Amino acid sequence: MPEGRFRLGASLLAAAFVAAAFTSSGCGTRITTLYEKVLGSKRYERTTEAFTRTREVHDGLEVRLILSSTWLSPEWIRAFSEEYASIYYLDAERKEHMINRWKGESETYERFFVALFTPDDRTNDLDKEETLWSLHLVRADEVDFEPVYVRKTSLRPEEVTRFFPYSGTWYRAYEVAFPKVAGEKVGAETAAPHFKLVLSGIQGRAVLVWN
Repeated sequence: MPEGRFRLGASLLAAAFVAAAFTSSGCGTRITTLYEKVLGSKRYERTTEAFTRTREVHDGLEVRLILSSTWLSPEWIRAFSEEYASIYYLDAERKEHMINRWKGESETYERFFVALFTPDDRTNDLDKEETLWSLHLVRADEVDFEPVYVRKTSLRPEEVTRFFPYSGTWYRAYEVAFPKVAGEKVGAETAAPHFKLVLSGIQGRAVLVWN
C-alpha cells in the first residue's frame, strides 16, 4: 500500500540521518534529534493518538468510507506547536504564521482535522456547498451543531503526512470548525468535554466519540 511504502521510505531516511549523525559526531542526543525531525517525537505521536478517532463503514467486504479525525484540543495544539517549531526545513515566517493561526482559531472554535476516504473520489467533497454529506458535532446533552466552516486543509501534502500519518494518499484532508459552545461542559457529572462527530451520507454513517 502507498502508506506502507511511505513509512518504509521514512524509516530508511531516518536510518540514514542516524547513521550520518553517528559517524560525524557519535552524539546520542543529536541522533535522537535528527530521528525525531524525520519521524516525529514520541510526545507528539502519543498526543495525536490520544485525540484521534477512526471509524470504518463496510457493506459486506466492500469499504464504503473510512473517517478519521483528530480533535485539535488545547493539549494537542501545544504538542503541535512544539513539533512544528522543531522542524528545521520549514522557514521561520511560515512556521510563526501557521502556529499563530492554529492557536488562534482553536481558541475561537472547536476544531477538528478530518481525513475521509471514499472509494469514489468524486463523492469526497465535504467542503462543497452542494455536498450530500451531513457533518454535525453532538454535545453531551445531545444538542447538535453545524460546522462554522469545512475547508480543505491549509497544510501542504508533506505536512499532512508528517503530522497526520493516518491520512493516506487516497484520503482527502479537511479542517472543520464548530462553535466553541459545542465543547462546553454540561451537567455536574461531566468531568471533561464530551462530544460526537457524526458524518452521514449515502455511503453510510460514521460516529466518532471523545470522552
